[in-house]
Amino acid sequence: MPSSVTPAETLSVVVPAHNEESYIGFCLEALLAQGDDIHEIVVVDNNSTDRTVEVVQAFMRTEPKITLIFEDKPGVAHARNAGFRVASGDVLGRVDADTRVTAGWARAILDFLSSDGAHIGAITGLNLPYDSPVRGLKAWWFGRHLKKGNVGGGRLVKNLHGANMAIRKTAWHRVGHLVSTDAALHEDLDLALCLGSVGVEIAQLSDMNVDVSPRRAFTPPSEFHEYIDSGIRTFTHHDVMTKEKRKALRLHWWWHILVFAVYRPFDPIKKRYSVRHLLRPVQTRMLPATAEGVVTVEAATRRAS
Repeated sequence: MPSSVTPAETLSVVVPAHNEESYIGFCLEALLAQGDDIHEIVVVDNNSTDRTVEVVQAFMRTEPKITLIFEDKPGVAHARNAGFRVASGDVLGRVDADTRVTAGWARAILDFLSSDGAHIGAITGLNLPYDSPVRGLKAWWFGRHLKKGNVGGGRLVKNLHGANMAIRKTAWHRVGHLVSTDAALHEDLDLALCLGSVGVEIAQLSDMNVDVSPRRAFTPPSEFHEYIDSGIRTFTHHDVMTKEKRKALRLHWWWHILVFAVYRPFDPIKKRYSVRHLLRPVQTRMLPATAEGVVTVEAATRRAS
């Protein structure tokens, strides 16, 4: 291993959170199940007005590896930066508050960065939607492309998935002063482009898997354009916008129309298609809506007692 590379011995995971009381419990349970492969979990509360803080504090009663900090400046980038500043690990993981890491997630990170990826500065993984009518189809698609070597396998990529990523602390120190906190940009793409600008490579792992909410799929196309425009702004901010990138982003918007059509009649609470649900007013689904298994303050408290 090159002497300039910090050994991947300890992993801190940063979880930005804003009004996540129904989801943060699942996230923490999954992270804690990684055992000693994660030595620290930093939850960054970003102006929550619900009971997110209470849920986290209930876990903290018996889980000393969980730390709760507060960031008043709104936005995921501010929360991420605050968490990275206080995290003590050689490697800084980052997941969303409604992400659920799968078994072996942390071990896959540490093993790769300590062996085949000794020269890699940041990594990202694969995901499947846990609240989706097409989970099986997406799993089949990933399986097929994994066999072909089109995804995973430690291949080099140009982007990071904010809900499932990790970065060496040494790499973060190289770009921490370069990243933007502009809420109009994609914070994960901005970070990836900053890393690329200083020659830090990003790899995609096959075994760094998480389950995520497909909340964007429930966003009406009339509103989804803002997500696309944010991508355009991020590439433009870094002066790397091209006609090809713009075309790909616009095609993504058209693809979303089909995705939305598949999700629109799907009732995420009852987990089945419903004419009644189809006839409901369209609403942007910013967070997963589940009726079962919600880890509340009371459930977390019972766990701690």
